[in-house]
Amino acid sequence: MAKLRAPDGCPWDREQGYRDIAAHTLEETYETLEAIDRGDFKALKEELGDLLLQILFYAQIATEENRFGIDEVIEGISAKLIHRHPHVFGDVRVSDSDEVLKNWEFLKKKEGKKTVLGGVPSALPSLLKAFRLGEKSSRVGFDWSDAEGILGKVEEESRELREAKESGDPDAIDHEYGDLLFTLANLGRFLGLDPEGSLRRASDRFIARFNSMEEKISQSSMDMKSLTPQQWDDLWKDAKSAAEKG
Repeated sequence: MAKLRAPDGCPWDREQGYRDIAAHTLEETYETLEAIDRGDFKALKEELGDLLLQILFYAQIATEENRFGIDEVIEGISAKLIHRHPHVFGDVRVSDSDEVLKNWEFLKKKEGKKTVLGGVPSALPSLLKAFRLGEKSSRVGFDWSDAEGILGKVEEESRELREAKESGDPDAIDHEYGDLLFTLANLGRFLGLDPEGSLRRASDRFIARFNSMEEKISQSSMDMKSLTPQQWDDLWKDAKSAAEKG
């Protein structure tokens, strides 16, 4: 990386700054997630390398600006892991992973975090942000007691959304829709699911099934825009059935 950004290196690499490569970092992150979803470990190995390159790129720019280097990045995370795992590197005793997470939040507060929710990045995708907010607040005891409790909350929010829709108040509809999405995101914690991953996989299934419907429509010379709701429903059921058999 240092050679690439040297005066006799690559003109493109030399021109890049932090903001220039930020979009590439996001892209590489999503490509890594896709490899994980597919269970493609050959691709995962490659994508982790691409993701690591992003870290090296940022660190090299910072080195050139005399801010910090890659060694300091590694030393920093190493020190943080040791500090936040006193049950491994110290003499603290914990009974389970829930206690580990509660201690984690306590240690972060000692490190200077001003609020429990302060560590959740504002730029996170909204679904993931909702999940993280619920996760953080749960570590200090603010949470539903079990999955049944939050499922009841999902039903309550659904009723309130229906009432808002019937009222015709756009602000109320937006409010209740947001509450329902927030609650569903946090239901994932009780089901052991990552909502971003679940929705990403659901979107991939939708794409595959819709592509299958398009292909069948094309083969039958039907006009997509003239299909009846029943025809769409039949096509969807066929695509879903074919996907499940495949």
